[in-house]
Amino acid sequence: MLKVMLTSTLITSFAAIIVPSVQANTTLFESRDLLTPQQALGRFQWLEKCYSGLLVEVSDNIFDPTTPIPNDEKIADLKKVMLYENNTLRGDAKYLTFGDEDNANPKNWFAGKLPTTSCFQIPSDYRISAVMVTPTMPNYCTTKSRERTYEFIQSVKFSNIENTSSNTFYSNYVGDTAKIYTDKSYQLTLTPGFSSAEAYPETWHVFIDWNQDGDFNDTKETLFAGVSEQATQVEITPPTGAKKGMTKMRVTMDYLGGSNDACKEVDSGEVEDYLLYVK
Repeated sequence: MLKVMLTSTLITSFAAIIVPSVQANTTLFESRDLLTPQQALGRFQWLEKCYSGLLVEVSDNIFDPTTPIPNDEKIADLKKVMLYENNTLRGDAKYLTFGDEDNANPKNWFAGKLPTTSCFQIPSDYRISAVMVTPTMPNYCTTKSRERTYEFIQSVKFSNIENTSSNTFYSNYVGDTAKIYTDKSYQLTLTPGFSSAEAYPETWHVFIDWNQDGDFNDTKETLFAGVSEQATQVEITPPTGAKKGMTKMRVTMDYLGGSNDACKEVDSGEVEDYLLYVK
């Protein structure tokens, strides 16, 4: 376990930041430290492995125990409050995020989100900046590729994110959040990957739930992004009336033409989901 100096600066004003309004804190969203409930659990487990003393201090700040209790019980109590309801992982799980005294993240530093991740040092000028809440999203339709042997989505670049991946049937990159403004246009760059030296023309579709109603069926929520063996670019502009806040973007790539139905499986390629933060 890493040793860390648990100063009042690191845990300052913790009681003041454990509030529901942290979801609306734009500084924290801009840090891109947005996790799923499962990742929030992983973040807690990583901190328990690497910085258990910090979790004990956090627990003391919340519960202010009047009688001494073992540290492992303090951590267990904190875990229940932040992550569980009726022994079930919460959809609105809470997790610690870190930043400097301005709640910014100039070092682009993020705590681990898997219990298996090796321990690494919190920057000396960083502290707990907030308790974040996992975004509550509608239940979108599920889909995937039937075949991934020959081609896959190699990278997606949009606004502040650039994600590179390998061949899977479906990937849910909700930890990668693209921040966009309603009055600006953005280039989305889509790059195919191939399992051999031979490249194939791939058909791309992009789906964005602009009105956040849990589907991709409304006007301007489906975009044909082209057919290419190489990287292709498409300009995306939020339509008039786009709802501000968190929403989902789905990218599909299919050698056999794809579909303008976001819920339909692709025949040969990949499907990836991302979060957008519309400002």
